[in-house]
Amino acid sequence: MSTTSTPSTDDHVSPQRAFDRLVWHNPRVCNGCFERIKEIEEATFNGGVDDHDVAEHHRTPQATIEPDQQIQTSVDGATGSPQRGDPGDGTPRPSQQRTSIARTTCRSCARVGCWADDDTLSKIQAVRLTTPLAQRLEEADVGFGESVLRRAVRLFKEHEDAQGYDTEIFRRSVKLAVKRG
Repeated sequence: MSTTSTPSTDDHVSPQRAFDRLVWHNPRVCNGCFERIKEIEEATFNGGVDDHDVAEHHRTPQATIEPDQQIQTSVDGATGSPQRGDPGDGTPRPSQQRTSIARTTCRSCARVGCWADDDTLSKIQAVRLTTPLAQRLEEADVGFGESVLRRAVRLFKEHEDAQGYDTEIFRRSVKLAVKRG
């Protein structure tokens, strides 16, 4: 008799993990506003001896690609004479170079890289985000109560001990909505 559990082969998502699996850790969804930013088409091609899995990524109309400005610091190997006033004394000097890395940017919330903001949302902002959050749950065919989701977010944001933990508020609200839906 085995004591290890076998992983489920169906696409069932537990209420405890629904927010994390379907939204928060999903590269197709913006973590700032929960809008769908990528479509991923997956296919398997048969050719020769091995099958090849291919995933094609497409940005949705809610996303664009924008440069993310970063500063790279490098070290120049400066050489020069050890004479007085000569800036090149043979020691390396740091220099800065500005580079641009293309990143997916959400058109709905304008977040580069589609990461959630560190700032705490107001109660009104959090309740507004339940609409795209509900759309992501519907797309995954998860049964939930939309009114329960809205009410839970509103009540958690009113609770003084929890109102600063937006991710946890959405996680718990989705859990309640799925359990009661």
